Amino acid sequence: MSKQLRLDVAQLTDVGRKRPHNEDNMAYVIPKDAQIMAKKGALFIVADGMGGHAAGEVASEIAVDTVSNVYYEDDSEDIAVSLLHAIKRANSLIHQRAAENMLRSGMGTTCVSAVLRGNMAYFANVGDSRAYLIRGGQVKQVSQDHSWVEEQVRAGLLTRDQARSHAQRNVITRSLGTQPDVEIDIFAERLEEGDSMILCSDGLSGLVDDEDLRSIVDQYVPQESVYHLVERANENGGPDNITAIVIKVLEVGMEEPPSSLPGVLFPVPVGGREADGAGSMLKNLPHSAIGLPTRPEDNRLNGSSLRISSGPLGAPGGMSSYGATPQQSQSTRVQAKRNRLFYTILAVFILLVLAGAGAGVWYFMLRPQHTVNVDGLLKDANVQVEQANKILANDPATALKQLSQAQSDLKQLQEVSLSDAQHNQASGLHSKLVSTTKTAITNYNQLAAIVPLAAAGPCVNATNSPLDSGTTGTQANILAVIQNGKNKQFFYAVGADQKLYRLNDQRSFVNKISAVQDVLVQAVVSDGQRLVALASQPKDNSYALHLLLPNDDGTLKDSGTATVDQKYMQNGLVPQFVAAWGQDVYVILTSKTAPNTADMLHYKISGDNQWEKATPVNATLSISNTLVSVAAFPDGRLFLLYSNGDVQTLQFANGGNLTAVSVVMQSAIPVPLSATAADFSPTSAVPTPGTQGVQAKSFLSVPGASMLAAGLIDSDNAPHLFILDKDHFRVIDLKVAQEAAMTATVTPSASPTSSTGNGNGGTGGGTVSTSSGTQLSMTLVRQYTSANLLAVMKSAVADPHGASLYLLTQSAQSNATPGLISIDMHQQNDQQSACASS
Repeated sequence: MSKQLRLDVAQLTDVGRKRPHNEDNMAYVIPKDAQIMAKKGALFIVADGMGGHAAGEVASEIAVDTVSNVYYEDDSEDIAVSLLHAIKRANSLIHQRAAENMLRSGMGTTCVSAVLRGNMAYFANVGDSRAYLIRGGQVKQVSQDHSWVEEQVRAGLLTRDQARSHAQRNVITRSLGTQPDVEIDIFAERLEEGDSMILCSDGLSGLVDDEDLRSIVDQYVPQESVYHLVERANENGGPDNITAIVIKVLEVGMEEPPSSLPGVLFPVPVGGREADGAGSMLKNLPHSAIGLPTRPEDNRLNGSSLRISSGPLGAPGGMSSYGATPQQSQSTRVQAKRNRLFYTILAVFILLVLAGAGAGVWYFMLRPQHTVNVDGLLKDANVQVEQANKILANDPATALKQLSQAQSDLKQLQEVSLSDAQHNQASGLHSKLVSTTKTAITNYNQLAAIVPLAAAGPCVNATNSPLDSGTTGTQANILAVIQNGKNKQFFYAVGADQKLYRLNDQRSFVNKISAVQDVLVQAVVSDGQRLVALASQPKDNSYALHLLLPNDDGTLKDSGTATVDQKYMQNGLVPQFVAAWGQDVYVILTSKTAPNTADMLHYKISGDNQWEKATPVNATLSISNTLVSVAAFPDGRLFLLYSNGDVQTLQFANGGNLTAVSVVMQSAIPVPLSATAADFSPTSAVPTPGTQGVQAKSFLSVPGASMLAAGLIDSDNAPHLFILDKDHFRVIDLKVAQEAAMTATVTPSASPTSSTGNGNGGTGGGTVSTSSGTQLSMTLVRQYTSANLLAVMKSAVADPHGASLYLLTQSAQSNATPGLISIDMHQQNDQQSACASS
């Protein structure tokens, strides 16, 4: 009896220590059916999504589900062909899904997969997820990373050590879904008993070195190995999602020529001769063995080189078990093949005749009698376009809905034959629809105060500078900027390691700020002239505020420390937020055990840049949802952002019990469209306005809001409130319209947001509060949008000069290098009109 492939497998995924969501996916399939296992083997796959929670998780899930299903549905017994087909199918589905939804634009995923059959392992790879082979105390990376730094290393332009700390080390050059087609690498390895393999995302491979991988996998069984691997990555920082599959080969099977398997012949290449055994296919695959040099680059195969179709199914082998001699068996098999071929052809012929007859009956008697009123559709489309043209200037939102209906009418005409006159009329209408739609998009953006951001092209209105973390091994999470007495600006960032760094003029991390190097920086704020850092000392669970002033070279000196007294940290209360304006600094403490209460401390900075020695003013605030961000205005005005998107405000006076009230919008905040005028093409769907905008005279609620920021803008010498909206890739710029007790009735939106919402948000409105507190009315200044530049917004801070808004952002690409976006607030009035079509 031939040996069968036996495996021990375990898999594990973890969100890590820094990411809020897990965008990785994984799966493995070991068929229970012996024939399927012999023909198709066992499949393993890991995918690391990119594009944010709403996109990356979807992309990786599509990849895992599609590859797992399509691979086993493929008729070919050739592993490489089936695997390539399945992965290319996943690429197409992800790309299609991204094109259907603007919020998922640019989504993609890495993919590393393996198929083990008999005594062979086949690996396929796109991106920087990895496959490792561990044998005889040695570990080797089988797959090749598709990353920018790896290509530089292979070209001899970077050393391996330089690549590990390079600013572009997280930039990948291939992924599934970002392009209509994809190039896939395929590798093959011959298996030996005792071999172990790891398939993992870069959240593991980037944090655990080869020696640790080998040590853990050799020491533990797979079920324990995956746990220890994930644990080690988390111990080393866990900045990304972590996923691993560990495979142990207990017994190696036989990789016999497929023609010897029951009912199977070896596949025949399209247009080529019949392959003479398993070895002929393997000649096209790059092999490697531990101890041999790294495979050359030109040994990689792209998808087109392995397009092989399966041949006809053969007869079950071996008649001798029925009492025939070997010679008789061979003769009988040949005759049986001929007989079966004849009957097969006859059966196919009969089926074709029956199918043709059935099709004729269906066409003439049973087919649906669907007719298209061509003239009616043309007339309706023309009416919709003409009506849209009339209201373009004042009501572009309704115009876009009418244009969408016209486009739907014209699409129905694609299914029928048109006369020359009808075709010319439809073509003219379509051209008119495209130009009218572009004008409608431009007008909509202007009326909604929407400014599409562009860092390149004819209408540049923002700059994007990558942040180089140098040799620090961390990434920026919080941005701060101040200026010294000579009006020179300095930038600082809090890294994922909770240390404060100064950035040089090239936006590179240069050194830690020594004044706070021995503590963990939880948050940092600036009033333009100085920094205030909220830091913790884990060894004694203490918290303090550090007042940091700039020297001429940008280094910071600690001008004083204000300790948060332990008496304020009762009942689980912990300092979580800090906000500042001028000499006023506010610390907000929250508690997991008392989620409906927050405590607030008000500290004062004296004129000589020292903490006032008086005890901070303490206040208690009742809250109905989880706080996610706080910002400060002059005169003790605070803004609070809750997890459901509601924005409330309060006036911090003399402490005591405070009640926050909802902010009322004097003007509406429409949501951005899914396309700009420049993006819109004749094949694009007409974008229509969403229903999640904030209505005028309703309470301010932005369900996708993740952060608040505040700053003084010199164009109107007024404080502005900035809301970062991750769902619509925008920054909303607001300012106070009036501040007085409002007696007018506030109009709730069609779908009001409850003050006790579950965090999923609503449509931006709300029922009127019965509180007798003073309402604050605000108005929309602008909305800055870009699905590319603002894919992930981590921090925002206003320019001390009041001329710009700075954003710490990250692209949709998984674990990409953060960038510094600068928006010039001065040029936006002119830019909005001149470049609204962009």
